[in-house]
Amino acid sequence: MSHHYSIRNLLNIKDKNITFDENFCAEELIKGVQSKVFYGQLTYQPKACYACGHVFDDQIIKHGFKTSLIKMPSISGFHTYLKLRKQRYFCKHCHSAFTLKTSVVAKNCCISNNTKVRLL
Repeated sequence: MSHHYSIRNLLNIKDKNITFDENFCAEELIKGVQSKVFYGQLTYQPKACYACGHVFDDQIIKHGFKTSLIKMPSISGFHTYLKLRKQRYFCKHCHSAFTLKTSVVAKNCCISNNTKVRLL
C-alpha cells in the first residue's frame, strides 16, 4: 500500500490525482498556532481548457504551479493544513492560464469541503 493512499485516507481525500512528497508532513506556525502541515501536489491532464473549452492538445501546456494553503479537519488536536501545489496550464488557443481543480476544495476557497461539513 502506498503512502499516498494512507495519507489520503488520514485526511479523507478522495482525489487520486493528489500525491504527497516524501517529507509529507511537518509542524509549522500558522497564524500564531503550531499546526500540522501536509505537502501535496495536484497534477493531471485536463480534458479541455477551462476558459475556452478547446479539447486538450499540444497547444495547452504546463505553466507552473499555484500553491494553496487549505484548512483541513484537525488531527490529534492540531490545526491541520494541506499545502497543495496545483498544476497550472496555459492555453495557446485563447491565451488563458488556468489552475487544475480538485474535489477537496471549492474554487478560490481555502477551507476544505470536509472541514465545511464538520462545521455544519
